[in-house]
Amino acid sequence: MLAKPVVGIDQVKRVMTAASKIYEALSFTHEARNAPRDYLDWEAQAFGGEQLCRITALTKNAEGKFVHVATHHRPLDGALKFSAELGRVQQGQLDAGFFYRGA
Repeated sequence: MLAKPVVGIDQVKRVMTAASKIYEALSFTHEARNAPRDYLDWEAQAFGGEQLCRITALTKNAEGKFVHVATHHRPLDGALKFSAELGRVQQGQLDAGFFYRGA
């Protein structure tokens, strides 16, 4: 949902907090572990009930702390719409280059 990765705990927290407020509902459907990664599949609704599917990969260091988070939305139309909305709510807080701005 981002054009490039955000770096640093403060920026990641800002994006994750804003993103969580866009969803109307979500449920986790599957989970898998393959050290040092955890994988979460989930389904969500946004934008008046539009279905989104998502997978999140969480990478931990030797101390068990998360050092990398990668999230992927599908379908593409929903991911682009989500990115644009996230950019709108993050306007002035993060560079607009992180978000989809339309064709």
